[in-house]
Amino acid sequence: MARSLALAGRYVVVTGASSGLGREIARVIARDYHGHVVAVARRADRLAELARELSERWGATTLPIVADLTRAADLERCFAEATNGRAVKGVVLNAGVTFYGQTLSQSAASVETLLATNAAAPVRLAQLFGRYLVAQGEGGGMLLVASMAGLVPMPYQAVYGGTKALLTSFGLALREELRQSGVSVSVFAPGGIATEMLDLSGLSAKFAADGPGMMSADACAAAAVRAFVARRALVVPGAMNRVTAWLMHCLPRSWVIPTVARLYRQSSTTEETGR
Repeated sequence: MARSLALAGRYVVVTGASSGLGREIARVIARDYHGHVVAVARRADRLAELARELSERWGATTLPIVADLTRAADLERCFAEATNGRAVKGVVLNAGVTFYGQTLSQSAASVETLLATNAAAPVRLAQLFGRYLVAQGEGGGMLLVASMAGLVPMPYQAVYGGTKALLTSFGLALREELRQSGVSVSVFAPGGIATEMLDLSGLSAKFAADGPGMMSADACAAAAVRAFVARRALVVPGAMNRVTAWLMHCLPRSWVIPTVARLYRQSSTTEETGR
């Protein structure tokens, strides 16, 4: 397997590209790695704005694909449109939604959206693009954006954390399956990111954007693309986050989980928000 992923002049698919981390990842790919972007999200106006920005500022070509990744037909269409007439070198599966509150108060629709967006969609897209990249034989790569919430059970974000745990396990397993193919699979597990997703979830009231372990979206995106290009297996960005992840792994869960619960406990329920 090549030691680094060359993106210059090549197309990279980025899901959840209309805002937050996904938008910043698209900017990093165009600005720092001179790549082109296939930008996937639900909001057409945001994608059009991103396409203009990447073209005017860095000369990158952007293909906007408006898609709802909770719909199976949109997943298949997204793959078909992304690979029609262009060679895709890499894929960043970033789209996700969250929920913060009492799990028993979470609506059935919210649970279904979380499972579809955070688990079913990236798994299916990884299958579609994984087969494509292997067939291309050019040593492409995939980056799955998980979360530190997937490294330990998360009271008050139980379903969200569960989807990110699935994504982490799936990504690392798929990486091993594809090891001999030359296609890399990397898992990126950030902590808190200062984006509109944090504000809309209600978590910004608990965690200041400049608090310990928090990262700006642009700094987090730069770390994500570095991990992607370097074909790293599992990356937790930020020194404080890495220490926290190590402690969560080493300390007894009987202490870690109640501690997380005390940190996140609140009385109200906030519906799902996404990136």
